[in-house]
Amino acid sequence: MTDECRKFLHQLHDWFEGCVDEETKLLVQWHLRNCTHCQRLVAEWKTIADEICASLSIPASEGFDEKLRRRLIRHQLVSLRELTVSWALTSGGVTIAALWLGVSFTEIFRSIPQWVLSFVGWSILPFQWLQQFWEIVSRWA
Repeated sequence: MTDECRKFLHQLHDWFEGCVDEETKLLVQWHLRNCTHCQRLVAEWKTIADEICASLSIPASEGFDEKLRRRLIRHQLVSLRELTVSWALTSGGVTIAALWLGVSFTEIFRSIPQWVLSFVGWSILPFQWLQQFWEIVSRWA
């Protein structure tokens, strides 16, 4: 592989994928006419791409969809009803614990937008977010 090949390698891959402008396309094609190494490389890429496309077109066996659906239902870990009951019990337990500890829900609800903005916007680092969360929790205790 020559220095010129190394220079064209990224462009060669983009050309192979069809993601280059007309000028780059002409430059890569000119390089390919004169470089047997890159010609072999493109031929290998084409062979691999053709094999992948051929393997993706294998049809599924008769009844595969139904068998897969039944298998997924059988191996489902938690039903929607169990999940709903679990969330309800958890939120109830958290509420009771918070009331028992004397937590002010007003302050929690006031600080939720700040937590959401800091988490979603990544305006601060995660450890800073946890530090702020710990400070708020420690004020309640």
